[in-house]
Amino acid sequence: MLRRGWRNDVIHFHFNKPDRLISSGRITQIKKGVYGASVEEAQPEELEAFLAARHDADAKSPPAPSPIEVRVLRSLFVRDTGTWRLVGGETDRIECKAGFRLQPEDRFSKALRAIAGLANNKGGYLLFGITDATYQADGLSDDVFTKSDISLLNRILAGALDPVPHVTKGLIELGGKQVGVLYVEKHDHGPVIAIKNVGQDVKEGGIYFRYVGETRLIKPGELRQIIAAREQRAIAEFSARMNRVAIGKEATIDLDTGEVAGTSGKFLIDKSLLPSIQFVREGEFDEKKGAPALRLIGDVEPVSEVERERTRIIRENVTPDAVVRNFLRNEKVAEPMQYIHSQAHAQRKWFPVWFYIDQTQSTTADVAEDLRKQVATYPSSRDALVDRLAGKESAFRQSTGKAEALRAKLARSEIKAPTDIDEDVVFAGAVQALSATVKTKDLESIRTILLGCLDRAQGNDSRSSNRRGAIYRAACRLDELLYSKKK
Repeated sequence: MLRRGWRNDVIHFHFNKPDRLISSGRITQIKKGVYGASVEEAQPEELEAFLAARHDADAKSPPAPSPIEVRVLRSLFVRDTGTWRLVGGETDRIECKAGFRLQPEDRFSKALRAIAGLANNKGGYLLFGITDATYQADGLSDDVFTKSDISLLNRILAGALDPVPHVTKGLIELGGKQVGVLYVEKHDHGPVIAIKNVGQDVKEGGIYFRYVGETRLIKPGELRQIIAAREQRAIAEFSARMNRVAIGKEATIDLDTGEVAGTSGKFLIDKSLLPSIQFVREGEFDEKKGAPALRLIGDVEPVSEVERERTRIIRENVTPDAVVRNFLRNEKVAEPMQYIHSQAHAQRKWFPVWFYIDQTQSTTADVAEDLRKQVATYPSSRDALVDRLAGKESAFRQSTGKAEALRAKLARSEIKAPTDIDEDVVFAGAVQALSATVKTKDLESIRTILLGCLDRAQGNDSRSSNRRGAIYRAACRLDELLYSKKK
């Protein structure tokens, strides 16, 4: 209220009650910062909800208005000598930009960094058309923001940040000038991490945080707070789950005996299946898309149709590294189709795929048709994957020089692990050129060696990125040799 320039007596009216008398002097103390300075300031949308409820004391507080409603956005500004100016300037919830460009991607890098920073803090606004020095609403110089497609923005976010922040687009007109608004929600499963380099402002592996007046790489203290918050949520979820077990709404599993027991009964999971049980947070159990069904011994009462409809398992945030690393480790996954779908949302096109198809009950034709129906962040990556499934393209690439000499040795079962990053590149090139005559046991040995190569290619520099690309393609070739024949 003070930020809006309201008089003390007006503010006093909203808080003074017959059974709760408040001195108006408190407002002056708050204004000077000598009272309540440690109390966090209410956000504009929270103030609007409070004022709406204040008009009807008997009514329930209405839901907070949308953060991009005009009245909420207008409350961020004040009219000053004929112009509109941002009240309070840039804060840890507001960042300003003079212009807006979504493409090419590197022109959006500063805004991308700001979105990541806001999502890792408390959320907030990214405003376009505001002059940095004066915080004056000079407006956008063209209609690029107005005509920009929010789906394109989301694709850029999905390709650059993980987990993906939720952003809402808005627009407000102030004195005949348009100001673009992107409202970024605080991410509940942070930290949001950059998964690739974008321009000069976003670096792969970077965790950005919005501080007062700037967005920069996160400091240890703030990172600890994010991790602590995640731990607290996990503990709360675990406590709630244990409470459901205690009152009989959920069951427990004994991993030694395979017994699943609840208040209404119990059944057994075959011990031979216990080592391969996949644990998932959410998702859908689907015989065609997911892992094979467990064989049950004993009487099992099926859930109702309503409960069955509620049973959904969703595998989120499958990263490119996870797709390759799980293959190299030969680890089965709960939702193999999600690992296949993720390849339509990555810029790189060389990822293992037959390994994951082998874990489904689907045919290659079914997987290809399913991919064609996907809305892809990178359609070219999806189409390249479909071509590989159709046999039109392969990860095979003819080797030359040192890589060719090493390929010949690998073909003769003379396998020796590389010891440095330069040898890693040669090794990956040799693997890309392997033929189908190489023995399976040799391919498995090479698989283990490639995992070590990948571990050494985790830097943020362009050279490491190039090495990862060579290793990804080599893994892709191994995948073809080991699993494509099965389909």
